[in-house]
Amino acid sequence: MPSLAVIISSALGWPMLLDLVNQGVVASVAVPVAPPQEETDQLAAMVAGLGLPVVRLHRQGLTAALQTWLTPVAPQAVLVLTFPWRIPARVLEVPPLGFLNVHFAALPDYRGPEPLFWQIKNGEEAGAVTLHRMEADFDTGPVLLTEPVPIGPHDTHGLHRAQLAGRAVAVGRRLVAALRGEAPALVPEPQGPGRYWPRATLQDLCVNWEEPAEAIHRLVRAANPWNRGALATLRGQPLRLLGVTPLPATVPAPPGTVVRATAAEGLLVACGGGQVLRVDMAALDEGYFTGVQLAALGIQAGEVLGTLLTTALEYS
Repeated sequence: MPSLAVIISSALGWPMLLDLVNQGVVASVAVPVAPPQEETDQLAAMVAGLGLPVVRLHRQGLTAALQTWLTPVAPQAVLVLTFPWRIPARVLEVPPLGFLNVHFAALPDYRGPEPLFWQIKNGEEAGAVTLHRMEADFDTGPVLLTEPVPIGPHDTHGLHRAQLAGRAVAVGRRLVAALRGEAPALVPEPQGPGRYWPRATLQDLCVNWEEPAEAIHRLVRAANPWNRGALATLRGQPLRLLGVTPLPATVPAPPGTVVRATAAEGLLVACGGGQVLRVDMAALDEGYFTGVQLAALGIQAGEVLGTLLTTALEYS
């Protein structure tokens, strides 16, 4: 019977972990003490509720903690379902099959801590659940399995994340079948040159109204609900865009200008090249509003939606 130790720090990996537990292959689970603290604490409690031993890992003293945890457990491999810190190189070779990382994006092109945002923002048509053997550098090491996951034209960060979580279950089952000898052994394939994407900065999350409508649409989807929307301004105050729709129209208006504000259409805003974007859902400090509601609240044609960074510079 295969024996796996599992490290998990995000609910993204929970469906896969639960399925592995049901298959009887999980010997022990470790959860880091790391932000978001509420999520990692909840994960630890959920694992304990399954009757499994739970170890809490701290960044300080990580090498010794991992060795102390793994020595008595003696798993064939350690499966990593998201982890915020680098695994020390000397620990990676402790299990016979090493540390196997589940990366919720395509490798090698989307290495990094938040690839879902970048894949949607960049207009990729598919992401992936990728299983690879870990090496010293982040998201490197030979790939064992890749499960493509389509990104639909209207998928948000949250929708794609849910699809990834579900498809990861199949990756876990294929891994277990290979370890049991019920399926062909997994053949490691070296990664080619790739790209590491860092965490998105404030600038990455701000709407630039001079961009085409479709580019803004992708940014809004990529930031919903992960950043509670893409960032803009309305009358000098922060505005978070949660849903927008590019329209097949052009207008002779400066980018960011509200070209129509009616009870029937809501807010229509000019973008780069005179393209038009409809605001479907947005958030202000006062709450969440549809474009129709914003028009009813008095937003008028001719007003200009700004860029958050530009506004911050003007008032600094």
